[in-house]
Amino acid sequence: MRKFKLNFILLFIALKGFAIESISINFAISLIDTSITKIAIEDVQQLLSKACQCEVNFNRPNAAIQINLPTIGHQTASTPTMFSTAATFPYRHYPNHDYTWKQEQTEGKYMLYLTTNSWQGVSFGLYGLLQEKLGFKFYHPRETVIPNLTTWPLTGDFTWQAKPVFDKKGFHLHTQHPLELTEQLHDSTIPNALGDIKQYIDWLARNGQNYFEFCLLENIDRKVWINHARNMTDYVHQRGLIAAVDLSLHMIQQKTFQLYVSPINKKKQIEKNLAWLTEANWDVMNMEFSTAEFISGNVKKKEELRQFIISWLRDNSKMKLMGRQHVVRHENESKKGKKVFEWDSAAIALDLERGVLSHTVMFYDMTEENAPVYENKNQRHMYDFLLREHAKRETWYYPESAYWITFDVSVPMLLLPYLSARLADIDTCAKHQIPGHITFSSGWEWGYWMIDWSIARWSWQHTNNGVAEKRSAERYVHELLPDKQQELFTAQLNLQQQYLKDSSLMQWMTAMTITDEISIKAVANEFHPRPKTSYKYIRNKATLDQLNEISTTYLPRLDSFSIKSMRITNTMQSLHVDSTNRVQEVIDGCRVTALRATHRAAILRYIIACRKTKLSNEKNDELNQLVIAKNIREDAQKTVLQREQFYRYAAELIARKRWEHTAYHFGYLFPVSELHFWNREEQQAKKNQYRPLFMNIWNIGRIVGLIK
Repeated sequence: MRKFKLNFILLFIALKGFAIESISINFAISLIDTSITKIAIEDVQQLLSKACQCEVNFNRPNAAIQINLPTIGHQTASTPTMFSTAATFPYRHYPNHDYTWKQEQTEGKYMLYLTTNSWQGVSFGLYGLLQEKLGFKFYHPRETVIPNLTTWPLTGDFTWQAKPVFDKKGFHLHTQHPLELTEQLHDSTIPNALGDIKQYIDWLARNGQNYFEFCLLENIDRKVWINHARNMTDYVHQRGLIAAVDLSLHMIQQKTFQLYVSPINKKKQIEKNLAWLTEANWDVMNMEFSTAEFISGNVKKKEELRQFIISWLRDNSKMKLMGRQHVVRHENESKKGKKVFEWDSAAIALDLERGVLSHTVMFYDMTEENAPVYENKNQRHMYDFLLREHAKRETWYYPESAYWITFDVSVPMLLLPYLSARLADIDTCAKHQIPGHITFSSGWEWGYWMIDWSIARWSWQHTNNGVAEKRSAERYVHELLPDKQQELFTAQLNLQQQYLKDSSLMQWMTAMTITDEISIKAVANEFHPRPKTSYKYIRNKATLDQLNEISTTYLPRLDSFSIKSMRITNTMQSLHVDSTNRVQEVIDGCRVTALRATHRAAILRYIIACRKTKLSNEKNDELNQLVIAKNIREDAQKTVLQREQFYRYAAELIARKRWEHTAYHFGYLFPVSELHFWNREEQQAKKNQYRPLFMNIWNIGRIVGLIK
């Protein structure tokens, strides 16, 4: 009878949930002798305390919830991954960090057991339990969803396994652009600079990431910055992550840090700078070898200097050299010194010590057929490069989660197909066992945090009781949305995929770059999708047939997309009854994207009407479209002003003019603050001015490196 009562009690607990009074995290004392596990254990203790409003202690056998951690010895902690053991070339080792959780229900208690082989595995396992099982959401460095754990949500016995899809996984903060952390990373005197950086490093660790990188700029105060850098890397290592710095050999654009400046005594300059950099204990140096993206430079001299750098690093530093391959095709580069480096066996062996990153751009994946970027039909040549290099050296994939300049965040538009493209690429990389995935990150506001957060979580594959969890583009965003809005978000994603990508509307949605409007054909490169005929041509030279083609083909698509997108957005807004900022941010991002299509259509109708009037000498009724465009912009401006109140970093830092370290002298959301590109397009249409310097906000000389 007693056994029957106990079983009944356990069944009742399993069905109703177990009221949490206390939680104990149990571990051998050696785990707090190592910072990787000590920081994670203490952080998880605090997070759980906030969630359950109960006592969360260490090594208390009477607690109802027992979280048991493994003992990790120094030898076990360095167990290699399958990527390390499979490599037939020099490979940077990172400890195996797979982990498994088992839960057993016994005598009125829940017993959880973590199995892993490394301190990193303990850290990732603890955070994985919180985020994947207990309802925590580490979606932004400055914001976390902490659940209300009044009852224990995990019922019954289970075995849950987590396996990293990549050995190295993390983010490159593209701080050549004026992003949230650009100033803090380059200036220790910025208020709470190191605290903001640590906050981001914590976000990486909490999301199972192990790689931290940013672009180093030239105009730092070298005397004090190296100590600032050492404080960064110390904390990166305390958290069990890889610390990387991105710089250049001699890249002149966007104020990037150069290993040499003068053409005299190049190797001496390089050696001096490398010795200085090693003081900060970097693990990886991601180096740009070109002078600029479209300039390959003297190939023979570059290879000679690369060999010198690899040799110096091997003999004097623990740093691994990595280098990115741009999406620009070799045939589109400006070249000199075409004679290739004369390889000998020693040089070949030395060269294998460097790794490469295959870079793709914007919201296109590397295998899709239509990706009109950087003078390419698609990016499949980068896929071929990835597979080719993967066979002979350490090779990582290097995609973007935003592009910033005139494509997405700066317009602004919230482009949801980033989600499906990045997941498709991750699955492609997993298929070929690519060991690294480093995301090129360009800002988090206007919903772009959801791309980075989703990528971080897709970099792990989870299995529940032997069944792999399903993956989808929208899955993790759904976790932050009320049930009724999840289906609407998916509909919005599918709509953008259908219209912006599949129907090629993106060519009309982007803002024009300098090269789009420049008249010199040799440098008028098509960086992002743009119309086959320029707006200047449409306004001044288009034939009636060309005007009719735009009017009958593209204007209805812009209208249809905007109407359907706004209908979904309005429904999402009507269902948004609380004040949750992250949900409102998604709604605002979708709304402003829909308005962007309407605004573009109005401008197009106006310039088509102007051209038709000139061709026929008859006044066209659609000349009032410029007033309509202005009204649409002012409507969108209200959304921008409302959103600025909820920016997670000060608007003065990220959305205003300022004179700081980058070549831009304003925050990355400054163009958004007054919808600069929208207004510029109206003024261009009104004044028939399509010069690249008309209402220009870019200092071209400073950006390309011709002036300081």
